[in-house]
Amino acid sequence: MKTFVGRMMSSLLAVLCLSGTGLAATSVIHGTITDSSGKPLRGATISAKSGIKSITRFSQSDGKYEISVVAGTYDVTADVYGFAGKKVSVDTSKAGETNFSLAAANLSLGRLTGSELESLLPDTRETRLLRSHCIECHSLPTVIHNRGKSAAEWKEFLPQMTHGATDEPFENADPKELDALSAALEKDFGADSPYFNLDADGSQLKAHVKHVEPSDDALRATIIEYDVPTKISRPHSIEIDQRTNVAWFGEESYYGNKATRFDMQAEKFKEYPLLTEKARPHTGAVASDGRYWVALAHSNDPAKLASVDPETGEVKEYYWPEKKGPAAHTLTLDHSGNVWFSGGTSGDLWSFDAKKQQFASHAYAVPAAYPKGTMQDWGEIPGEMHPAQGRSYDVAVDNEGMVWFSEIAVGTLVKLNPATGETKDIHPEGTVSIRGITVDPQDNLWFGDFLGHRFGRLNVKTGEVKFYKPPTPNATVYGVTYNQVDGAIWFADMSGNNVTRFDPKTEHFSEYPIPQRPDRSYERFIGADVKGRVWFTEYFGDRIGFVDPTGESTGSQITSKQAAAK
Repeated sequence: MKTFVGRMMSSLLAVLCLSGTGLAATSVIHGTITDSSGKPLRGATISAKSGIKSITRFSQSDGKYEISVVAGTYDVTADVYGFAGKKVSVDTSKAGETNFSLAAANLSLGRLTGSELESLLPDTRETRLLRSHCIECHSLPTVIHNRGKSAAEWKEFLPQMTHGATDEPFENADPKELDALSAALEKDFGADSPYFNLDADGSQLKAHVKHVEPSDDALRATIIEYDVPTKISRPHSIEIDQRTNVAWFGEESYYGNKATRFDMQAEKFKEYPLLTEKARPHTGAVASDGRYWVALAHSNDPAKLASVDPETGEVKEYYWPEKKGPAAHTLTLDHSGNVWFSGGTSGDLWSFDAKKQQFASHAYAVPAAYPKGTMQDWGEIPGEMHPAQGRSYDVAVDNEGMVWFSEIAVGTLVKLNPATGETKDIHPEGTVSIRGITVDPQDNLWFGDFLGHRFGRLNVKTGEVKFYKPPTPNATVYGVTYNQVDGAIWFADMSGNNVTRFDPKTEHFSEYPIPQRPDRSYERFIGADVKGRVWFTEYFGDRIGFVDPTGESTGSQITSKQAAAK
């Protein structure tokens, strides 16, 4: 009797504990996805959304799926390549399966990823010109919204394409540049283009689109997304505070203009307005004292950094008057807590001593001319010749304190010795452009050949370079991060609409498709948390989210296994 009473008391205490912490009961939405003939559909994305949160899982080979959620009412959508999607409302208090029968449908251009759209384009001089100018900031799904325009209409549209959300990249463009871009856009996306004219027949697309089915690894995953409070916020890059397991990101649009903290446990956002109007917070890092540092990319001001103290909420900004005009861009912290950041076109990398609050410039050699086959070479206007400019991009620090950065326009990696100022250039053969980089514990520097659709590894000690081709044919590797939990390298594939895992031991890729529409996502710089989940932003979708490759994350703050353990 004593043992029985003890067990009863323990159970009661466990229930009270769960109630006291606001943890809700877990329910399961489950069912089967089939086509109209009843055949199971593998790889469908099924998303359950309530409030700001959306939980996505995938159908298995038998068409079955299940999503663990907090009890309540959800909008549940099912979608799979080549079929028309459906949405229903589900009340978890009512027992039963939520099954979907989906009808086959012609492919819609609006549902194709940038990688799939790119597979429909010819590899011509005009197309390479567009890749260098357009895919630098977004992917082809954004261009599709304006298909069918004439060159004159494109020329009128380009200088006001952001509609006031951020800086206009073509506001002060040379007329010859606008003429060349507009002519190329008309050729590839105008009224006479074979796939992208307004009357294009969707039934003809499937035979030409290069589509990759989700892998078995992807089918095991759970993806959870959260709506950012500010609309048209343009969340750019996400950084994880490994000590507190919170996420930080900048809201780059003029409507956002904030540094934002997300508490993973409470699932709550806190936004910190920046002091400078239209500051455009780009990419940040978290210091050992918990401060969030971010580069401000507004190009009409002196170079600026901002920091946020999460304990006091104080926002500070740091100005560099000598660098009037060029924008700060992407930053990292070295082993001493100093900030290293890219920006401008003058062939120098910048640093900021956080203790002394002093800026410094570190010059490096810029080639006299752009190497053939690089992004900047692709972007040259016919008949125009421009001197090469230094465009440092992402920055990383290796295990010996050497600073590495990428030169996006010329596809080069640069090593900088902070003590001596000495630099060394490495241009991997055939590289078009390099964007994100990271260093793993074994002194391998991982990087993406962004427009070359490759993933690369550089051994910083030996100089050996090796390339790998992701499963998605036209993958564009953006941000790269090392995941200390699984020992893998993860990257954001902006055009493929994937967050991708690469296992250095097996050299195996696992691609995790983002549920958001391809013209809304545009994942950029990503980060892994202490549980091994990989966080990303959805730039045009005003969301952040994470991929849990184990599939164990649920719609509640606690799993059934954890509840039983308590």
